Amino acid sequence: MKKFIFLFLTLGILSGSEAQNWEARIQRVSGNSREKTLKLKPEMKLEVGRLLTDNDSLKEYNYYHGIFLGGTADSIRIRLKEVKTNSVFTNGIKQQSTIPVKYFSAVPLRDSGFMSFALPEIDYLKYSKSKKNDPGGIVEPVIYLSLLTLFLSPVISYDYKEGELNEERYTYWALGSTLALATCITAIITINAFDGPDTFRFKAGWPGTHIKEWRFINEPEKR
Repeated sequence: MKKFIFLFLTLGILSGSEAQNWEARIQRVSGNSREKTLKLKPEMKLEVGRLLTDNDSLKEYNYYHGIFLGGTADSIRIRLKEVKTNSVFTNGIKQQSTIPVKYFSAVPLRDSGFMSFALPEIDYLKYSKSKKNDPGGIVEPVIYLSLLTLFLSPVISYDYKEGELNEERYTYWALGSTLALATCITAIITINAFDGPDTFRFKAGWPGTHIKEWRFINEPEKR
């Protein structure tokens, strides 16, 4: 039974380890100056915030929602899904809108939907651990394999020579796949409860001082 479960976990790990990750060193600006490694994986849900205008009469900022594709030493690239625009006037009027990528005014995006951000352009960043908030894409393949094995257990366990179902073999395969499935579901529930999205602020005072401020190490000076 242990060998059976180990086989499923191994296949899941191999399925989730093909994509290339992107890493960047960041440092706390507020409070202590500790450093950490920011890690993004392809297909992660990403939200990039940019403060476009901030003066006595108007504050404009956009949130770009998309899927992380990859990055270089000084930029990241996403597949844009939508843009949330915000305008706040000093007289109290607020304007908000959500623009699907196909209607976004940036001409280069109309066909590809791809968008790149230089690190100094990133004022705010929020991402989930993965596109479905599972541990690095390991759980999902194991769930699929477990369901497939559970579905095929009668076929695998059928003794065609004797013309009957081998109950001992069926119990082995069905119980093994059920245990693997239950383990995966428990892992998803636990991760969703304790491992939510990470949020980073790279702009002084925006979008709020309740979020700790960081900076990308060795990035060009902020505009």
